Amino acid sequence: MRTGRLLATACFVVLAAAACGSPAGSASAGSGNTLRTSDSSPVTTSAPTSVTTSGKPVPPPIVVAPTAVPVPTLPRSPVPPGQITAPGMTVAPQGVQVTNKGLDVVFTAEEAGCQLITAQVQSQTATTVTILVVTTNTSKGNTVCPMIVRDVQIAAQLSSPLGSRKLVFEAVTKHS
Repeated sequence: MRTGRLLATACFVVLAAAACGSPAGSASAGSGNTLRTSDSSPVTTSAPTSVTTSGKPVPPPIVVAPTAVPVPTLPRSPVPPGQITAPGMTVAPQGVQVTNKGLDVVFTAEEAGCQLITAQVQSQTATTVTILVVTTNTSKGNTVCPMIVRDVQIAAQLSSPLGSRKLVFEAVTKHS
């Protein structure tokens, strides 16, 4: 009797789990996958959209980022850590390299949610190059910003090769 009840319970759990899973031909709305209807004809979904309470689809927002210096794809050389300082920054830029015969400084920074990170050369002397790492917060009003952190490559163009000059990074935060 106990074995029969245990077997019946196990079958119920398996059937309930199968009913909760998604069938083989289905996809979430807005996923861009091909769906199969009950008559097995394929239906291809379009780009993701939102649906308001009135039931009318709303297209996704268009995000336009300010222009930044393109990251060069030329061979790169690492900048020695002793040549880099970042006073006042909680985390110094990572993976600092030069390319284009030392005229471009490339580094990795963490960008999140409604942030845009760019670099601007503030000053260049015979011994020092100062680069501003500008974090622009792009949220407006009651915009919800996802806190998804991603590593981005940032580039700054110098007027003459870096060579052995000290590289100083300074942080600036702006609100758009």
